[in-house]
Amino acid sequence: MNINIDENLLKNIFNSEVNKTVGKCMKRFELSENKEEIKRQTKEILYESYRDLRDLIIHCSNAKESIHLTLQNKKSEE
Repeated sequence: MNINIDENLLKNIFNSEVNKTVGKCMKRFELSENKEEIKRQTKEILYESYRDLRDLIIHCSNAKESIHLTLQNKKSEE
């Protein structure tokens, strides 16, 4: 798959998502003193955030002209 995306849009997407993810993770330290629970929740937040970011990029590619996703057949690459 090839992705063509405007650099400024990519920076904005990542900055926004990183800020949200860090905020969610830090909130866990405020809510609990159980280190194992914080570790488990933080791990899940990170996985969720990257799935959300992937989905956001795919969604934007369907709605805007600034992101173009193309699927390339692996056989044609060889």
